[in-house]
Amino acid sequence: MAGYAVQSGTQETRRRLKKAGFKADNLEAMTEALAGMEERLATKEDLAKAEVVLKQELAHVRDDVNRLSATVSEHGARIGALERSMEALRQEVRDRLEGFRQEVAARMEGMQSQIDALRSEMHALRDGLRGEMDGLRGEMAGLRGEMTGLRGEVRTIKWVLGGMFALMVPMLAGIIGIALQLARQ
Repeated sequence: MAGYAVQSGTQETRRRLKKAGFKADNLEAMTEALAGMEERLATKEDLAKAEVVLKQELAHVRDDVNRLSATVSEHGARIGALERSMEALRQEVRDRLEGFRQEVAARMEGMQSQIDALRSEMHALRDGLRGEMDGLRGEMAGLRGEMTGLRGEVRTIKWVLGGMFALMVPMLAGIIGIALQLARQ
């Protein structure tokens, strides 16, 4: 039958079975059974369509992986920006503290009560900045968690694709094996 991945002719099959010693009634039943099997074989067109679909699915997976990679890169850039912001805040805190120290040193000569008030203000400001820094650290930890989740998703996609290919290879090998056996008969 033309168009099938494995071709055989009914007349050729009958000739081989007759040569092997099959009687006429057994010969006819065996020929019909083999012809029924040929009808269930995948055609070359079926295989070509399956290959096109597989290539499309692989392209979709590649697109998904590229999008995930871009998202991971974007989050990496955001974390870098947060780290730079934190460093700028640290420097600002250092600069402010230094300014306060100088102001306190200048006023220490005048009034002890003003010095105590400035110290209290400095401590409150420092605690507030620490709170802000702790908040930024929490945001960074959250972004890192998101990145870890995305890495897990990419890993899951890789495992799923690997599983799909692992299941498809034996099936294709079986189909090819059957086709080769039928071709040899």
